[in-house]
Amino acid sequence: MQYTAAGLPIELHSATQLLALLKSRALGAVELLDMLLARIEHLNPELNAVVVIDADGARASARAADDTPAARRGPLHGLPMTFKDVWEVSGMTASCGLPELKLHRPLRDADAVARLRRAGVIPFGKTNVPTLAADHQSYNPVYGTTNNPWDIVRTPGGSSGGAAAAVAAGLTPLELGSDIGGSIRCPSHFCGVYGHKSSFGIVPMRGHIPPPPGSFTAPPLGIAGPIARCPEDLERALDVLVAPAEWDRSAWSVQIPKSRHERLDQFRVAVWADQSSYSVDSRYCAALEDYARALSAAGVHIDVTARPPIDPFASDDLYVAMLFRAISVGMDEEMLLQTDRAAVEYGGGSRGYPQRIARAVRMSHAEAEGLREDQQRLCRQWAQFFTDFDLILCPVMPTVAYRHDQSGQGSGHIAQYSRTLQVDGKAVPYLNGLQWPGLATVANLPATAIPTGRFIYGLPVGLQAIGPYLEDRTALRFAQLAAAVVGGFVAPPQPAPAGLR
Repeated sequence: MQYTAAGLPIELHSATQLLALLKSRALGAVELLDMLLARIEHLNPELNAVVVIDADGARASARAADDTPAARRGPLHGLPMTFKDVWEVSGMTASCGLPELKLHRPLRDADAVARLRRAGVIPFGKTNVPTLAADHQSYNPVYGTTNNPWDIVRTPGGSSGGAAAAVAAGLTPLELGSDIGGSIRCPSHFCGVYGHKSSFGIVPMRGHIPPPPGSFTAPPLGIAGPIARCPEDLERALDVLVAPAEWDRSAWSVQIPKSRHERLDQFRVAVWADQSSYSVDSRYCAALEDYARALSAAGVHIDVTARPPIDPFASDDLYVAMLFRAISVGMDEEMLLQTDRAAVEYGGGSRGYPQRIARAVRMSHAEAEGLREDQQRLCRQWAQFFTDFDLILCPVMPTVAYRHDQSGQGSGHIAQYSRTLQVDGKAVPYLNGLQWPGLATVANLPATAIPTGRFIYGLPVGLQAIGPYLEDRTALRFAQLAAAVVGGFVAPPQPAPAGLR
C-alpha cells in the first residue's frame, strides 16, 4: 500500500510522523524498510548516496521489531536508518572512503550507533563520504562520487554528503553525521535539510573513523549529530545520543537544559550576514536578510548589527591551527614533508592556507597547549555575547551547492590548495569553506543547520543558528518554531535534474 500525506510519499515523511505510524501499527517496520529499499533502487543510481546495504540483516531486525510488544519498544522503535560511512556498524563494512578499509567489518557498533540501535533503530545501509571524511565534497576511490539531489552535477557537500543527499531524497528518514569542519552543516545547507552540530563532548565518538579502527581517543573539535527533514527529529535523535563517554558512565551523566524560550517572539537573535570578515556571496546574504525580515514579522527580536566580541580573523586562525594540528596526529613523515613543500610551492603569504597548515602540522606540544588556552578565552567571549542574545544566525558556506570539482594534485588537503570557489564572480580559496563553520566549531558551540525555504538558482539556501555552549535545545527549539512560520524542508524534484542550472 502507498501511504501519502500533504502530497508527499511516505518515504518523505518526517521520522516523527513515521514513528507515530509505526507505534499505531498503521505501518510495519518491514513494510517501511521495503519502501525505502525500493526508493533507493529507483533513485540511488543517479545519486550514489547509499553505498552499502544490509537488506537481509535489516529485514530480520524489522520482523523482530514488528513482533516486539509495545511495553518493550524504545523511542525510535522500528525506524530504518542509514549511517554515514565513518561509523562502525556491526554487520556492515566501515571504510571512510579508504581502499585499505574497504573490507573492514567491525564486530561492535560505535557507541552512538549502539545507543540508536537500543532505542529501536534498524540500521540498513551506509552513506558515502569523502576520503578520510576530509572534504566539502563526497567522493572517494572506494565508492565514487555522490551527487546532489537538487542537481546531480553539483556536490551534496561533505563530509556527510551521502547522508544529507539520502535524507533529502527520501532514501532514509534519519542519519547520524559527524562534524569537525562543517561536515553536518555544509551538506544540510547544500541539500536543503536540517542538521545539528552538537556541543562538543555530549555525544560519544568511540567507533568513528578517523581515528583508525580500534582507537579509544577522539580528536578535539569533532562531534556527532543527527540529520533529518524535520527539526523535531533532530531533538528526538539527540535525546537518545547524548551520553558520557563509555568509561565515564559509572559516575557522570549528561542532561542538556531546556530551551531558553518556548515562543518565537521571546528569542533575541543576531544576524551576521555580511562580507566584512568571511567569504559569502551577496545573493546568499540577501536570502538570509529576507529570512530575517520574515522572522521579525513573526515577532522575533532581530539585530543585524550585533556581533560577538571576538576577532573573526584570530578565531579563524585558531580554528585552522587546532583543526590541522588534530589532523596531523595521523600523518606519517612523508605527508608532513609534502605539507612543508606545498607551503613553499603554493605560497599565499602567512595567512594563506598552505603556510598556516604547514605551521599547524609541525606545532610543538607547548604550542598546542597554548591553542587550548586561546580556545578557552574565545569560549568565554562567546559566553558574554550569549548573555544578551540567544542565537546568532549566519551563513554555513560561502555559496550554495557548487559543481563537482575533483581537481588538484597531491594527498588530502594539498589537492584542495589549487581549487577555488566563485563568490560574486571572483575566485576565493576553496578552503574558505571552513570559515563560517569554524566559528561554532572552534568555540565548542552547538549549531543547527536550518533550510530557509529560500533558493538561489533553484538551489536551497540554509543557515546555521549558533547557540550557547551546552544549550543545544535553544537552537533546536528555535528551528522548530521557525519552521512553522517561515518555511523549512522542501523536497527536491524527482528524478534529479541533471545540470539544468
